[in-house]
Amino acid sequence: MWESAKTVAPTPNSAIIQPNVDDNFVINITHLKMISENKFDGIQRADPHDHIREFLAICDMFKYGETRSEAVKLLIFPFSLCDEAKTWFNELNEESITSWEQLRRAFINRFFPPSLFNHLLLEIRNFSQLVCESLTDGWLRLKSMLRKCYGHGLTKVAIIQIFYHGLDEPTQGILDITAVGIFLYKSPNKAFQFL
Repeated sequence: MWESAKTVAPTPNSAIIQPNVDDNFVINITHLKMISENKFDGIQRADPHDHIREFLAICDMFKYGETRSEAVKLLIFPFSLCDEAKTWFNELNEESITSWEQLRRAFINRFFPPSLFNHLLLEIRNFSQLVCESLTDGWLRLKSMLRKCYGHGLTKVAIIQIFYHGLDEPTQGILDITAVGIFLYKSPNKAFQFL
């Protein structure tokens, strides 16, 4: 009697509308394993752009004939998520995602919010050479900061100025001597070549 009174709720559908694929379509097990080993957990300071870049690099290694690569990306992207990121995906509205670009944008918007972007851009603009940091190490650190702030929109001129003004005076002098003149007077391409 108790058994008949129970109501079993339907299992919710995925956020992704099932793409059209051939009936005999099978994802390569090596592909799926590589995706599963490269999980994104959504913790603070994790870089969603790096995750997408790695995900796409793995996807580009495998070809599926007639099946569109977009369908493959949509089908396997959820397997690249865990913890907070998986929870985010599971809480998306049912059948609200129709394309890879829509999924990519939703993912980036959630895990790379404007506040994080603004924070990273402020860090770049406030770049300063660390104590005992070499010219080369400072340049590599700034380049790493720029990579993490995807879409920063800074021109080569702005990047060179931020870097030069963030150096201590002795290092600025070394850079001017190396450039055979004032470093900031060089063209952006020449300045990048020096660095």
